[in-house]
Amino acid sequence: MQSFSRSFQLQFVRGSSWPRWQRATTPKYVILCYHRVGTGGVPFYSELSTELFEAQMSYLKERFRLLSLEEVRRGLQDPAAVDFGVAVTFDDGYRSVYANAFPILQKYQIPATVFLTVDSIETGQVAWYDRIFLILQVLPPGRLELELDRSRRFELSSREARIVTALEIMSLLRTLPDWRRRECCADLEKRVRLPQEELANRMLNWHQVQTMQRAGISFGSHTMTHPVVSRLTPAEMEKEFAESKRVLEAKLDCPVLDFAFPFGKLEECGLEITSPLMSRCGYRSAVTTEPGVNNPNVNTFALYRSQIGGERNLAMFAFRLHQLFLFADSTSPPVNSKPGISPDRNSESGRSRILEGTRNA
Repeated sequence: MQSFSRSFQLQFVRGSSWPRWQRATTPKYVILCYHRVGTGGVPFYSELSTELFEAQMSYLKERFRLLSLEEVRRGLQDPAAVDFGVAVTFDDGYRSVYANAFPILQKYQIPATVFLTVDSIETGQVAWYDRIFLILQVLPPGRLELELDRSRRFELSSREARIVTALEIMSLLRTLPDWRRRECCADLEKRVRLPQEELANRMLNWHQVQTMQRAGISFGSHTMTHPVVSRLTPAEMEKEFAESKRVLEAKLDCPVLDFAFPFGKLEECGLEITSPLMSRCGYRSAVTTEPGVNNPNVNTFALYRSQIGGERNLAMFAFRLHQLFLFADSTSPPVNSKPGISPDRNSESGRSRILEGTRNA
């Protein structure tokens, strides 16, 4: 698969049940999305051992051209390029990126971009979705009644039931206007005292960010407060885009040109409004969490990004990565399509993958 995917790709033709081989004539870039490297505690939706992450980075270093987002952008704009590469990104700004991922990125000389939720870095507080997952861990057993889109009842009878409840609440909150989502989060927080030891020292601080920047790590915006962007008013969108960019540029003393949509499914990005707005704010690109391969036809404010790092072994990680390149045309939905909520839900990673698909942050 590795050998074929460098020069060829499979393309499904309308009206045919079988794909056909096609020589690759344009550059193909996969952007990988990670959250934290480590296990245990916040964030509950993402667990990846340091050992497996290093194995993945070693594998990438040996077999791929590893690119920064700037290099991906230049390749997509070069009509003569026939290139094949991978970019590594992280969302949110968890401290484990500094503690666990950064030494490995330095060891293998891998460029990476970290998209920061700026308010979390400024305050040191984890974002609202992490607090919800923790609330569902510590609520007393029994029945939980909430007013969300309507009155809802949840049973907290077991750890599995708590996980299912957290997933369902998160899915529902992502469909609500942002003001209503904030009300629901406040209501949940009133019901329990969160253990502060679970929340402390989970996010990067500016000293750590600046240390990584000096070593060649790039940074982009992930908004101020990690809302579902499509649930905001245009004025709220502009504030999230512009204010996060302003703070990052002041702290990093350099232009911040790349953006990552929170959650990142196409229906959560509001591209009709956000693409021109981000351009006006001075961004050059934005990444989603829609899996696929980026070629010159892609919308640079809706780049595809794949979350395959949560695979439980290196063989499956490698398989899924080469599969992306091999099925480059068929795995990348058109810019204006509306795919399902979790196109990569068939991973063998079990519950962790389901959590990742629900959060997609």
